[in-house]
Amino acid sequence: MKVLYEIPLYSQNWNLDEWKKLGFSSRDDAEYWERSCCGILCVNEIASFLNETKYSTSSLIKQGQELGGYSEEYGWKHEGLVRLVEKLGLHAERKTLSTKELQKALEEKKLPIVSIKWAFKNNKLLIEKILFWKRFGGHLAVVVGYDDEGFYVNHTSKVAEQNWKAGLVPYDKFNDCYTGRAILVWK
Repeated sequence: MKVLYEIPLYSQNWNLDEWKKLGFSSRDDAEYWERSCCGILCVNEIASFLNETKYSTSSLIKQGQELGGYSEEYGWKHEGLVRLVEKLGLHAERKTLSTKELQKALEEKKLPIVSIKWAFKNNKLLIEKILFWKRFGGHLAVVVGYDDEGFYVNHTSKVAEQNWKAGLVPYDKFNDCYTGRAILVWK
């Protein structure tokens, strides 16, 4: 079986000289958010697809901050992203999901934002070696489909070559880098 949605990809790789046009107060502000907006871009990709409109990334960042969805220490909080999605007129819920449950969600047209290791690189941090039973992510991506080989993922990055639209991630690699935490979004 194959399920695949045509969800847009929004890159974290910006032309920082256009910071005003991007809607930021300064170049430094734009540079900070370029590094720290994976969660907002995931929301933007799914909301743009489901609501058939494109949102301003800087506007979504401001709205997310107003909802208490971001902290410098932890980045984008899943509950804050859920509140932002709901503010955009969609449904969302935080869940712990297996790969089978992710597949079922996609079949039900519930689109997952997943917590992963950046670019699906399985480099273990010292804390992960100590707390071996915990899974740490640090990055968010949108699962746009699946087939027999793996999941198709929109992966946004500040590094241009790490931006993938519907990139196929084999199940073993996905499972090594997926924390099990997700946000499901639907209309």
